[in-house]
Amino acid sequence: MTDANPPVPNRITTARPENKMNDVAAQPDPGASRAVLIGVTTYHSPELDALPSVGNNIRQLAALLTDRELWGLPKKHCRVLRNPSRSEALDTIHEAASLAEDAFVLYYAGHGLVSTQNELHLALSDASSERLYQALRYDEVRSPIIDACSARSKVVLLDCCFSGWAMQGHMSGSARTLLLADHTSINGTYVMTASAETKLALAPKDERYTAFTGALLDTLSRGVPGAPDLLDMDTVYREVRQELSAKGRPEPQQRARNSGHRIALVRNRRGPSKPASGHLAGELPEQGAAPGEGTQERNSPSGRAKSGGSSKDWWKQFVLWMVMTLAAALIALVLATSLVFLTAWWALETFAPVTGLPALGIAATIALLVGALGALLLSRS
Repeated sequence: MTDANPPVPNRITTARPENKMNDVAAQPDPGASRAVLIGVTTYHSPELDALPSVGNNIRQLAALLTDRELWGLPKKHCRVLRNPSRSEALDTIHEAASLAEDAFVLYYAGHGLVSTQNELHLALSDASSERLYQALRYDEVRSPIIDACSARSKVVLLDCCFSGWAMQGHMSGSARTLLLADHTSINGTYVMTASAETKLALAPKDERYTAFTGALLDTLSRGVPGAPDLLDMDTVYREVRQELSAKGRPEPQQRARNSGHRIALVRNRRGPSKPASGHLAGELPEQGAAPGEGTQERNSPSGRAKSGGSSKDWWKQFVLWMVMTLAAALIALVLATSLVFLTAWWALETFAPVTGLPALGIAATIALLVGALGALLLSRS
């Protein structure tokens, strides 16, 4: 299906935010912050493909934001909405935005729709190009961030596209996604989107996450070598862009206002004061259900399981078990040999005309033969 709204000329480029000399990245207080993560995985309209990887996106992102090593956002402050209704999504956004004091994070992943007025809509399950009223107009989402949110830092992350360009295995995309960044007249705000104009935002079927969010999760979880101990959004963006570009995938776009690029949500696992070791938090030993969800699938696309220590422990336990088994077998062999010796000596003394030292020697010989046979059988086993 073709998009009823053809792509507009390239008016927006990847802009590097102004860096001020006194800009210093600071991590928001997790206790005074809120996050709303919205993912739409299923659509009732046949024109919109299902996006199962989006469910993995929101679970993993919630795991990272609530990881105490990275930010430590309380789970009750991280609302995860999977396939929400319009009223549920808008009510949750408004409530979280009004409660946030230090930072507010909004993430959406799913299809994007564009009206004839070139307004971006975030598609919910019941939405379609014929039912835009079932989608979230970006202005509806943006309004509570402007009007109800007094947080010093606002971060908006959009992994979306337009249904008119939908392709098998892709989330359609267009330049208008970037227009929302120009519409963002919020102080201390940062916006990152999955793709530039006329580019596709990928959701490969054979990968656990969508392309953009997968690179974002990888950067947040592993850290950036050589970067400071706090990862500001500009550093995160450049690492994500580099990873996607290296794979030949659409490059993300960013826009910041009033030092929004210096917002640092997570700590750098590979910063100067930390050793180079990182893993995806939800690949994490699977932390159970992510905040706001009841169940969680196995999550390990690009994480690295820390198996070295557990293998060493297993080997130590195996060696200990072998030593204990061998010791028990030797003790049993000695006891059995002793029993054979005493039994043979008693039998010779009682029933045979052999007594004294001859009986003792014969009994010892029999016991040694039995012991040697037992040792032979033990060595073969």
